[in-house]
Amino acid sequence: MMDIQVLASGSSGNCYKISDGKTTILLDAGIPFKKIQEGLKFDTKSISGCFITHQHGDHSKAVPELLRRGFKVYSNEDVRSVFHGVQRLSDKLPYRQGSFIITPFTCQHDVECYGYHVQSIETNETLLYFTDTAYIKYRFRNIHYILAEANYSFDVMAENAKKGHVPWFVSERVVQTHMSIDTLLDFLKANDLHSVKEIYLLHLSNANSDAASFKTRVQKETGAVVYVY
Repeated sequence: MMDIQVLASGSSGNCYKISDGKTTILLDAGIPFKKIQEGLKFDTKSISGCFITHQHGDHSKAVPELLRRGFKVYSNEDVRSVFHGVQRLSDKLPYRQGSFIITPFTCQHDVECYGYHVQSIETNETLLYFTDTAYIKYRFRNIHYILAEANYSFDVMAENAKKGHVPWFVSERVVQTHMSIDTLLDFLKANDLHSVKEIYLLHLSNANSDAASFKTRVQKETGAVVYVY
């Protein structure tokens, strides 16, 4: 069984540890390296590699320190152009990291952005991770774990904008670059979920989300165990 540890989630930073008992990786590293050390109880030597979705600081903050310390960091060409030493991955081209086969796929954001499909040959399980994207154009089968952005509710955000709590231009950018709970539910309905065990709802907006409602809606739709971060 895969071990999933949320070290940080949200606009202040994102970092997730994934392990199948043989290989351990990080998905994103958007918090200070010291916080990663603390989250891993200083067992950073177990990290085989770090896979970054995109260049924004809340997903890449620790990359320079990871590289300086000799960790392998992987991402797209845009991230590689910002951080010298990052190894480039190609869209839909599988990459072997220990007992994991990791396949990046393109997500819609305002910079080049990847999601990751992670398959363990140790546990024969699969994990899907995506964040900071308005929608996912791909479809997947036989997924056991989903780590997905559920950033906002359109109704909540529209009400906040109407009341002046959130500027309209901010709302418009969010709609174009982040995933709403309704879009996520549409994505889940369009995929084969018969194998899904756990779903992690990530990167919730502090102002424009409703954690309890999001959890209930996803549980009702999927029947999976749902965690909210």
